Amino acid sequence: MTHKKSREEEISIVWTTVDSQQTARRLATSLLGARLAACVQIDSPVESHYRWDGQVQVDAEYRLIIKSRSSLTSAVMDHLAQNHPYDEPQILVTPVTVASPGYARWVVDQTQ
Repeated sequence: MTHKKSREEEISIVWTTVDSQQTARRLATSLLGARLAACVQIDSPVESHYRWDGQVQVDAEYRLIIKSRSSLTSAVMDHLAQNHPYDEPQILVTPVTVASPGYARWVVDQTQ
C-alpha cells in the first residue's frame, strides 16, 4: 500500500552561499532558532566562478545546505533574503522526491 504524503510532510533542500564561515554559522543559527530548518550543513570553502558586473569573479564561499519542510520554503527564502549579506544571493530550492521515512518525519518534527 502506497502512502501519499501531505504537503506538510514533504521536505526540500534550500541552497545558498556566503562569504565567510561566521556568516554561514549566523544564518544557520537564525534558521534553526526560527524553526525554519531542521538541519543546516555548512560546507568548507568552495571555489565559486561567476560573472558579476561584467567581470569574471573567483571567490571562496561557504555553502549552506538547509533541510526544511516544503511548506516553509517561502519563509526560508524570505529569511535568507532579509539576513543575507549579498546584494543578489543565490537561493535555490530542490524538492526531495525520496527520503527515508524516519528522516523526513524528523525534519517535519523539528520545524514549524
